[in-house]
Amino acid sequence: MSEPPKIYPELVQLRERFNYPEQLKRALEEAMMILAHTAERGIAVEPEVAQTLVRAKYLDQEQKWTPDDEAAFWTAYNRISQVIRPVTIDSIRATFDVLQEPNWFYRLFRVKTRRVTSPAQKAVRRYTWMGLAWVITMLTVQIYSLIGSTLMNNLTATDQKMQALEKEIATLNVSGNESVMVQVEQKTTELDALSLELQSSAELLAAWQKPINVLILKDKYYSVDELRKNRGLTENGRINEAQIDEIKRVKQVGQYPILIISLYLLPLLYGLLGAYAFVLRTLNDDIKQMLYSSESDIKYVLRIHLGALAGLAVGLFFVPEDTTSAYLPISLSPLALAFLAGYSVEFFFSAADRFISGLTQRGGGQAA
Repeated sequence: MSEPPKIYPELVQLRERFNYPEQLKRALEEAMMILAHTAERGIAVEPEVAQTLVRAKYLDQEQKWTPDDEAAFWTAYNRISQVIRPVTIDSIRATFDVLQEPNWFYRLFRVKTRRVTSPAQKAVRRYTWMGLAWVITMLTVQIYSLIGSTLMNNLTATDQKMQALEKEIATLNVSGNESVMVQVEQKTTELDALSLELQSSAELLAAWQKPINVLILKDKYYSVDELRKNRGLTENGRINEAQIDEIKRVKQVGQYPILIISLYLLPLLYGLLGAYAFVLRTLNDDIKQMLYSSESDIKYVLRIHLGALAGLAVGLFFVPEDTTSAYLPISLSPLALAFLAGYSVEFFFSAADRFISGLTQRGGGQAA
């Protein structure tokens, strides 16, 4: 017994798509939408084209189609579609809200029709909220990095001040003059205060690193509780060697997350922010010109991915200390360059192509 033929869903959809009566009715509906669009925007349409389309509407209602009428309709539909270029029927559908039959929930409140938000407005809300989420994420990461950098700088500056005071105290003690003992006591008091400040900065930096150690490193390089318990000075007025080693470990571990955030994470976030700014600006222009369609989302998503890639590339080429570029007339920080690269992806990659092309031609000339 032979098996029954398989019914593929793709084949069913293809048949439904090219169902000629339904396709003709849908084309007639689209022609009326285009005709209304030209009337609203003041676009000139040939009277013969408008008359043919309107006549086709009444012919469809009365079901009195003839081959000549149908051929005239498709010709007029083609001509009016060319008049509104680059606007298409897909972009017109995506721009306007539609009315649909309400479901059971709306029928409980005797709502006869329900207005459905247009895809263009949904896209505006979606990309706006996504851009706002990235702004909040970027600000959170940048504030966290700024706190760590400030604590690291305070720790380094305090350590340098302590080393300078120790040299001054040693120089005064070598002189052996009793008149300088008052200065030695003053500088020793300052050294004690700086020692407490150094330990406090180390504790704050250790607490700042705790989320990174727990979530990423998953290791215990130091103990904040030990740092707080061992706070204090020894009998000679200086912190002990164990405390110095602990502070060095805190400082050594703290410089890596700051460097990673500055070189990779923040440029990527700024590149994404620039890409979202470009997408929102382009989306606004597309909606005004009625050029947005459902296929535009593919272009926007690719633009966001390229913006993140361009921002990350800027972080690879620039270090935080180098805030200038010899190829720009003004000084720009790497984060500002990452934002510009994410906003203007075409300029960034075209500049990269020109740079690689120049190197290739130079290398070929030298080989010749």
